[in-house]
Amino acid sequence: MKTSSYFSQEKIILLEKYVDLLKKYQTKFNLIGKSTISNIWERHIIDSAQIYKLLPKEKKNSFLIDVGTGAGFPGIILAIMGRKDVCLCEKSFRKAAFLQEVKDICNIKTSVINKRIEDIRKKNCGVIVSRAFSPLMKLVMSTMHLISKDTVLILHKGKRHKEEIEEAKKKFSFTFNLYDSITNQEARILRITNIRTGI
Repeated sequence: MKTSSYFSQEKIILLEKYVDLLKKYQTKFNLIGKSTISNIWERHIIDSAQIYKLLPKEKKNSFLIDVGTGAGFPGIILAIMGRKDVCLCEKSFRKAAFLQEVKDICNIKTSVINKRIEDIRKKNCGVIVSRAFSPLMKLVMSTMHLISKDTVLILHKGKRHKEEIEEAKKKFSFTFNLYDSITNQEARILRITNIRTGI
């Protein structure tokens, strides 16, 4: 998987540094599921990288926020791949400290915000990404204060993606597209635009 077309050799070197840090701090911070440690590249890195092509282009003074990023998936991967607008939102102080160390050691352009997503007050949120934060309804309700008419949501969703979409439609109207995940046959990548309250 390291030879994936997603990454240049230069990026692979940075990703290997990141993986080394993950393994170093895993026991202390419980960053990822124990059962996925032996398959970090496919389960976490490639899984995160697959959304890069779905991202809109970066805009001046706009930012991409990774909600509940945890160990840095997908935000750290997107930053290593070249995005310069990534903000990593993580409420855990210890995980946020880990993310800051990754940022420093890998020398990537990103910012780490040690707050709950509900407490973040920033303007011009262009993109919201999330991999394992919450069901769709809760995620949208938690981020609605950041969402504008131009905000795009790109979310990793599991086998309940259809149910989550139908539930969210009861409170919000939006346009969406679903894309097959390349790492999990039951999972989908959900891309949402034009989201607003009401139907």
